[in-house]
Amino acid sequence: MSATSADPDWIHAPPARFDLVASYFPERLQEAEPGLKLRPGLVLAVLRGKTSGRYACRIAYGTKQLKLPRRQHLDLIIQDAADVALLGLARPTRFDLDHTAVLPWTATFFGCWSGFATPVIGTLTEPYVREFAYLMMKRGSVQPPDGI
Repeated sequence: MSATSADPDWIHAPPARFDLVASYFPERLQEAEPGLKLRPGLVLAVLRGKTSGRYACRIAYGTKQLKLPRRQHLDLIIQDAADVALLGLARPTRFDLDHTAVLPWTATFFGCWSGFATPVIGTLTEPYVREFAYLMMKRGSVQPPDGI
């Protein structure tokens, strides 16, 4: 399926890794249906179809439920007020690195927040990119319990 004249211009300019985007993240990942409201997401990877040329993004779900005691060593959490504003977020946000999905870069799964011309609302700063790398390194070194 190719882009149509009804598609927004941003369809042709995908986000980059570590961009923050407004997405209709699916309520249930098994159904692959867009969610009901725009939520922040962290772009973990940008993919492009070999034959179609269409883009898709692996997105980590963003939530206002910080769950600091349980998730602070597992997820990327942005809670500093200056960083929240700098990154285009409306409130402190936790990006759940266990809750990811590959979403097609289309107006069905992405949209623009008020005041933004594209779904991209910000880009992680270098300290957050380093924190993400550290979290992923820690996650890679943890062995799952037997039987999983």
